[in-house]
Amino acid sequence: MTASAALSSLGAFALVLASMFVVPFALWCNFSLARTAQLDARVSAPWLWILAFVVTLGLPVALSVWKYGTDGRRLSAAMMWLPLLWNLGAILLCTQVIPGLLVQSLRAQGDLAGTRFGDSHKVARILSAVGNGLADRLAPPAAPRAAARASESAPTPVTLAPGAAPNTAIAVPFSAAGNAILMNVQLEGPGGRLDLPYLFDTGASFTTVHTETAAKLGLKVPADAPTLQFNTASGPRESRMVYLPVLRLGGIELNGLLVSVCDGCANDRSQGLLGLNVMREFLVEMDYQAERMKLLPRPHDGRANRAYDIYPAVQIEVEGSPEIWLGRIRWILLVKNRSTVAIENVLPEVHFSDGQRMAGARIARIEPGGSGRSLVEGKTVAEDHEKLGFTLALAEAYW
Repeated sequence: MTASAALSSLGAFALVLASMFVVPFALWCNFSLARTAQLDARVSAPWLWILAFVVTLGLPVALSVWKYGTDGRRLSAAMMWLPLLWNLGAILLCTQVIPGLLVQSLRAQGDLAGTRFGDSHKVARILSAVGNGLADRLAPPAAPRAAARASESAPTPVTLAPGAAPNTAIAVPFSAAGNAILMNVQLEGPGGRLDLPYLFDTGASFTTVHTETAAKLGLKVPADAPTLQFNTASGPRESRMVYLPVLRLGGIELNGLLVSVCDGCANDRSQGLLGLNVMREFLVEMDYQAERMKLLPRPHDGRANRAYDIYPAVQIEVEGSPEIWLGRIRWILLVKNRSTVAIENVLPEVHFSDGQRMAGARIARIEPGGSGRSLVEGKTVAEDHEKLGFTLALAEAYW
């Protein structure tokens, strides 16, 4: 074989190899363009696929047949390069004529593959990464602005006593017995109300109730209730977590708390610990000499974020393998509600160890014992999640 023949064979092989990648991707893009651009939603997917196939391969084949007729050698040679150049030229033309529609269809590659193969399938992840990567080159995304959304530290819904001004501090008496601060709180559940002495404990992450107290209030404590290890002044403890409808403190009503069933947290002076999930909702001023505590409720607009209390009652995991393709993730987060109360408007997040946060799609409602799925898609700064590290969290959630 001569050198020119070898180069010719190598060139032909390169054209065939390039066509094997470009033509299928062009077919997929043409279908996505047709689906994005269609004005009549009644056009079914098979007809869109037929249209995409005609544009991608039908027209270049027709041109080759029109040009070379029954000349098999020239026809075969034309089919090595014409579909490749045809589709590359068509994509280049689209970048100049309909760039917005092209970018939109490229970004829809992951959704299109997700509908066909599943949102967490490798095909969906790869096409999403490739499509969004090309779209970013055609139309670089704007720099993200700081979103004004509720964070995990957003306040609990607070109701003041009748006649109290919204920004008025409430004076709550306490008993400073030794180094302990004791105060009276009122708990309310399906079974009634109880007024009990509680110990104000800044080391407790969550407020606690005794088993007998939970029974009197009518609180259900399932055997499979979520458990949490939390810190108290006397050391770490692990207990089951349950939903408490109402807690009142000095005329202030807090609705919907997650409390810990902890028998060891009660003694002959107090029936439980008043933890940070209650006290973090106030600005607190202590007057030890007068044995009074001033509580100023933190203001909030509209419905308050309950992610702090709800997070221990949910289980969040990534469906499948959390892979990163071309610097992008397309993960499905499964959120299971392990509490006895439905949760709504759930917004899970991925927290990477370098500080980057990526929010998923909102889940409208998750019934007790049920699960919800949230798609998280976006660009990361790392190619390997195992080297970067990540945790799963809740940005927003509501009882």
